[in-house]
Amino acid sequence: MVVAGEPVRVTRNGRRYFSKAHRAAVVAKCLVRGASLAAVALANGLNANLVRKWVRQRQARDAVTNTAAKLLPVTIQTEQPRVLSERAVSRRAAARMRHTDAGSMQLRVGAIELILHGTVDREQLSLVLEALLRAQ
Repeated sequence: MVVAGEPVRVTRNGRRYFSKAHRAAVVAKCLVRGASLAAVALANGLNANLVRKWVRQRQARDAVTNTAAKLLPVTIQTEQPRVLSERAVSRRAAARMRHTDAGSMQLRVGAIELILHGTVDREQLSLVLEALLRAQ
């Protein structure tokens, strides 16, 4: 758990400055599954709060680089005009009425606002929400 590295410089008041490579090595040790941040900090003679700050900075930097929007494929199908019987027309009109009564939904995930109108496929909505949450 110990990462070799001396401070790059030490000020008169005792503040130590470490190289980016040393910080990255300490953070990498903290991000290992099952590793205790406090134990890594103690083993390297660092304050746990300082190491936690380094880890948060690394995670924020990683989040920014991983936020490339992943777009889902969308297919638009145009409806072919066809001749319908009178009975089919009335069924179709009833279906339209059901769809117009479906309502709308407005969701906010962080800074993203999602507005849905009409009926929504549960699986597609689930995929979109998972992508939004991963992007946060």
